[in-house]
Amino acid sequence: MFCAHNQHMEPTILESCHSTWVFDAQRMEFCRILRDVKVGGRCVTTQWRPYFELVEDAATFTVHLDPSGVRQLTSHRHTKHCDWCGNEAAVA
Repeated sequence: MFCAHNQHMEPTILESCHSTWVFDAQRMEFCRILRDVKVGGRCVTTQWRPYFELVEDAATFTVHLDPSGVRQLTSHRHTKHCDWCGNEAAVA
């Protein structure tokens, strides 16, 4: 279904304008499923990467990649009528 990983995890799933982000809080790892990118009819996913902390609010989320917070990824949440990308596509 999602990035090949632990079958028994209860993932946190967040949508950004370009990806579906899958977080395994038990293993502290995440991967992304790229939106609208397919190869051989299959969705393209990134490899699982470690993270230190996930910080969420109503409009954005930030993935801290190290304890100092120096290395981080921040993304806007994708919504049904998205102000950031203008896409009207449904959100999972």
